[in-house]
Amino acid sequence: MSPQNNSKQSSLFGALFFPVLIIGALIVIAILVMSFSGNKRTAPSPNDNVRQVSAEAMKALRSQYDQLGESMGDPNAPVTVREFGDYQCPACGQFESTAERIRQEYAESGQVRFIFFDFPLPMHANAQSAAIAAGCAARQDKFWPYHNKLYHAQSRWSEQSDPSSTFLDLAVETGLDSGKLQACMNDKTPLANINAEREAGQKVKLRATPTVLVGNTEFVGGPAYDKLKNAIEQALAANGQNAGTD
Repeated sequence: MSPQNNSKQSSLFGALFFPVLIIGALIVIAILVMSFSGNKRTAPSPNDNVRQVSAEAMKALRSQYDQLGESMGDPNAPVTVREFGDYQCPACGQFESTAERIRQEYAESGQVRFIFFDFPLPMHANAQSAAIAAGCAARQDKFWPYHNKLYHAQSRWSEQSDPSSTFLDLAVETGLDSGKLQACMNDKTPLANINAEREAGQKVKLRATPTVLVGNTEFVGGPAYDKLKNAIEQALAANGQNAGTD
């Protein structure tokens, strides 16, 4: 091959190589920019766990399901706080101290109505049995003391193959007639009501436990006390003159 042909090939190689190199670099930069932008767009928002429940679902809660849950506070309070919980759920157990504080500060004073709905999850083997025990305690007018006790003693019974004896121990500690509680538990008397409460959770498209509704604002997971208090205060300010409109 002549020197002249080598020179032509070198010139051609240089003419093609550098544009290709530049284009390749631009493609890599574009991919990096798109990747960064994509990550930025999909970063979790602080409000991902807060949403507004539909008017249809709220109407169903008020007309069909609120009467099934265990409630505390004035039935005509301007704001209703609803909690969907699973007694074996660790997050629900952690949230219980906040829920107790809200009930003491707002429900006992009559400012809000607090309603607890059972939503035992299939993954928790003892959750439904605990809900039945709590429902049986309600038949002795001791729902809230027993409810609190179940959460506070969660570690005692949650992993037992048969927690019945522990549920009876908790009944004695709470001042219940353990014989009546056992008979009720054996008959599973509250189960139909629990299934209806689970249906209420499905109506609002429940995604996790605990879920808390302040009016029609839903908090998935146990909201911090300050966040929940702020939502209640805002709801009271907005609905204080419109009892029952939540």
